[in-house]
Amino acid sequence: MKRVGIRLESLAAIIEDLNNSEELRAIFGDPVTGHLAIVAEYADGAVDLRIEEIRDVPLNDDENSRFVEVTDRIVYANIL
Repeated sequence: MKRVGIRLESLAAIIEDLNNSEELRAIFGDPVTGHLAIVAEYADGAVDLRIEEIRDVPLNDDENSRFVEVTDRIVYANIL
């Protein structure tokens, strides 16, 4: 089994940056992270961690595209 880890200080920085993002607040409201969850999946011998939106109304295509772009930028900036 593979192990995946994210330092808690990195996770805290990601959460802070997600909540401070004007673009994400326009989509989700404030706090942004009240509408997000970290999801882990194990399939085909690999662990996949991702941030997903959790809300009653699904994102439209434009919102989803923005969400993925901004979230990827924030995660990579705090982990690399």
